[in-house]
Amino acid sequence: MSAKKTFFASNLKYLRLKKNMEQLELANLLGRKSSSSISEWEKGKYTPKSGLLSDIAAIFDVSLTALMEEDLTLESKGVSYQLPQRELAMISEQLSENNYTKWVNFAQILLEQQAKEDRELDNH
Repeated sequence: MSAKKTFFASNLKYLRLKKNMEQLELANLLGRKSSSSISEWEKGKYTPKSGLLSDIAAIFDVSLTALMEEDLTLESKGVSYQLPQRELAMISEQLSENNYTKWVNFAQILLEQQAKEDRELDNH
């Protein structure tokens, strides 16, 4: 698959909330007057230019690679993300388009089953 997934939007929101930081506070640290850009970035509508990406990585003490290419939100779920993320990327690059689609569909089925199980546990 040629399209490279980026985790920037979800990582930015996760890291900001982890530090109990408001969007405006982050905006101010980046020399911006309003939080509108931060909001757009967290929604995945835009990605800041490389200089700002480096500043954001420094603010949250993560590497630029981790900020962009690793799912840091898995930390909160107790999952070690570094090795599995690389393995998943290698697998996805090696699969044919047809098998990649099957793989993604299967993962979605698993997620739906997991959500159902979680709801059932919450109801007990």
